[in-house]
Amino acid sequence: MALAVSSPLPAGSGIRYLKYKRPEGPESIPESIPERAKDGGGKYPPGRRRILGRVLLCLGRYASNPYFVERAYVNVYSVEELCYCLIRNAYLVDEEIMDENLPDWLERECGLKNLAEKLRQVKEAGESPGDYAGTILDYVGYGSREEIGQAREEMNKGTGLSLYEKRKARADHLAESKKLASALKIYEGLVEELPEGEKELRADILYNRGVIYAGLFRFRDAAESFRQSYEQVEREDAYIGYLAACRMYMEEAEYLNFTAVGGQGHKLALKVEKLMEEALETFEGTQESRMLFTLKVCGEEDNSVSYEEEVRKITDELKEQYRNMVTG
Repeated sequence: MALAVSSPLPAGSGIRYLKYKRPEGPESIPESIPERAKDGGGKYPPGRRRILGRVLLCLGRYASNPYFVERAYVNVYSVEELCYCLIRNAYLVDEEIMDENLPDWLERECGLKNLAEKLRQVKEAGESPGDYAGTILDYVGYGSREEIGQAREEMNKGTGLSLYEKRKARADHLAESKKLASALKIYEGLVEELPEGEKELRADILYNRGVIYAGLFRFRDAAESFRQSYEQVEREDAYIGYLAACRMYMEEAEYLNFTAVGGQGHKLALKVEKLMEEALETFEGTQESRMLFTLKVCGEEDNSVSYEEEVRKITDELKEQYRNMVTG
């Protein structure tokens, strides 16, 4: 279970993914899309791009107009960026990748006419989305045969998901990318539309919605979402999330009375306290914690000008981060 959003809740309150494990990506793939070349005519600069010790020759032109990969919610400007996106989001690939606009874009913007023709042939032959995307990876040589094979396998798994599971997978990806408002909109739509019999999937969606609410500091809503998840399928992590969210919005006396009645609530409340302590210890070793300590010392030394400047700077940065989460 991976923590996908920055949440005040203790470790463990993370996004629940689908049954198969989302790949972390081959070791040869960089952690971020390579910087875009900006020299004349939108072409790549002469030379090669090095990816962790492996040289990758760049193909085609750098696009003036991007291609929007809807499932991954990202613009790409080159065929290499497209390959990176496909491998990192292999589980999201489905029939939409076979859109006729993609070969047109590769031919028009990137100058890759041969690849565009190959893709049209693959689609006409009725091949799977995994084979379609694999054709791009093979043509570019983005990754080893083993890496491309693994990506194809994950893509083909994705084609077997229901419409609701695909929408959840997209919301999970948006949440991991800290586009919380967009993820929340999909989760809430799924809660309304999901058939009654889908208890497991509904429980996971409600749980993930609770994680999003917590990341937005909407702890009362988070508690209610975790509670609903637990009512669907009685999993301990959902009840822990419920108690942790209650602890964040309730007054101390109210929370103590709430958890003092015994039973599972009392037992798991002790576990929540332990998780909170562990989360605090983890935070104390971070750069943010050291920064706040330095700021505290600055304030105690009555260096008011420096203190106020730093407080304003930190506050502005936090506001901007929150705006990006709620509008992304």
